[in-house]
Amino acid sequence: MKRYTKPIHVPQVMAHRAADSSLALINVVFLLLLFLLVSGTLRPPLPDDFDWAETTADQGSSNIQDSLVLTETGDFWFQGAILDEAQLLGFLAEASARSNRLTLQVDKRARVETIAGLAKKAQAAGIARLSLVTVEAGNR
Repeated sequence: MKRYTKPIHVPQVMAHRAADSSLALINVVFLLLLFLLVSGTLRPPLPDDFDWAETTADQGSSNIQDSLVLTETGDFWFQGAILDEAQLLGFLAEASARSNRLTLQVDKRARVETIAGLAKKAQAAGIARLSLVTVEAGNR
């Protein structure tokens, strides 16, 4: 009996390129950066010696975004800069055009007379509601 043979061609196994993990790392870093930019609010810092006023009541709520800051010395700060009297009145006029509410971050060493004076100026500018931002006593 005669045998007939036929050659079989087996293709060579090609070496697969290893999966590159740097693309996944770049994606993770990009998403982390995006998350930090979206979730964090970039706002100017408070004055160096600012010490929050304390309260024992937990009533009301307010947004400190674009709020005014009252320091111990009676200076008013907005977005990291001290406001003089004319700038303060301009700020109050702009704030009353946006809303009838004003938020004030208060230093606990600030004088009550200063807050009362600001309340009168705010009322004259058309602001009907003044919110004082404080921290709960013992939670710092």
